[in-house]
Amino acid sequence: LFGAVGDFQPRPAEPMLPVGVMFTSGTTSRPKAVIHTHANTLWGTRIGPDNIGATPDSVYLIFLPFFHVNAQSWSMWSILGVGGTVVLQPKFSASRFWEVVVAHGVTHISLIPFVYLAVQGQPIPENKLQAAVFGAIAPPLEQLIGCRVLAAYGMTETVTHATRSGLYGDVPPGSLGRATPGYETLIVDPETGEILEDGRVGELWVRGTRGIQVFLEYLDNPEANAKAFTDDGWFRTGDMVRMGEGGAIFYTERDKDMLKVGGENVSSKEVEDCCRTVPGVGDVQVVGRSHPMLDVVPVAFVIKAPGAPTDDELEAAILAKCAENLSDFKVPRAAYFVD
Repeated sequence: LFGAVGDFQPRPAEPMLPVGVMFTSGTTSRPKAVIHTHANTLWGTRIGPDNIGATPDSVYLIFLPFFHVNAQSWSMWSILGVGGTVVLQPKFSASRFWEVVVAHGVTHISLIPFVYLAVQGQPIPENKLQAAVFGAIAPPLEQLIGCRVLAAYGMTETVTHATRSGLYGDVPPGSLGRATPGYETLIVDPETGEILEDGRVGELWVRGTRGIQVFLEYLDNPEANAKAFTDDGWFRTGDMVRMGEGGAIFYTERDKDMLKVGGENVSSKEVEDCCRTVPGVGDVQVVGRSHPMLDVVPVAFVIKAPGAPTDDELEAAILAKCAENLSDFKVPRAAYFVD
């Protein structure tokens, strides 16, 4: 093999070259392709361990899919950055959760609502868990899971945790923590661009160096890039928050038609567009219905077109069309017909 190399010249190391492309959840339209650079990866391995208190002795259990930034960056890069250990579980299992934690000496996990609801009520065996990373500080979760819960906020575009609570519990319950070192945050009126004072609800803007703290760009999508970034480098997250005392950030809602189904982002518009392709559907609105395990699930409220089939027939056709064209978690659980 070495003899066949010939005059091959290796590509020089360039931190800003793409290391991979990860797709967003498509909360407003089709998923966007996010370009992460080698420098983004290095940033995740540098700041991630500090965010979650990882050391070379840490063991992170990863059961979320690797098309999620949580699994790939928050978890994997953070642990690899300090030479720790990753335990990969192909699929989350409530019945084996504590068995796996104990058997592998797991010290860190990521939490989503489905996970803690699934293990709720199970006896907690003696274990080595030190930290569970969740979206917000929630003291009841610490009792439920038996370890410290760390708050963090981020998305595919911010590469890793753009906010963090730290290891010392110095942020108020319910908050997402404060801006992680390397990131700047602003709370802005999305209509006027006015920077808002503490306590007022506005859109969260995040700034870091593109290609390092935040993603480089959306692949082949100049229109989306122009909408996402301001001229002075602020990234518009689309999340509505308020700033509390001492810089703690509190989530209020997402400024998009997004449902959170068992930790997965679901665009109401995407589901509605699919429903509208079914003959007999005049108009439709998809909303979230409370679910004991998944937080919410999508359901469709439908206005029938003239000449539409019976309610039962049209509901079956809508659910079949969605099942054929959408991921399982995006399929409405029911269709209700209104005048």
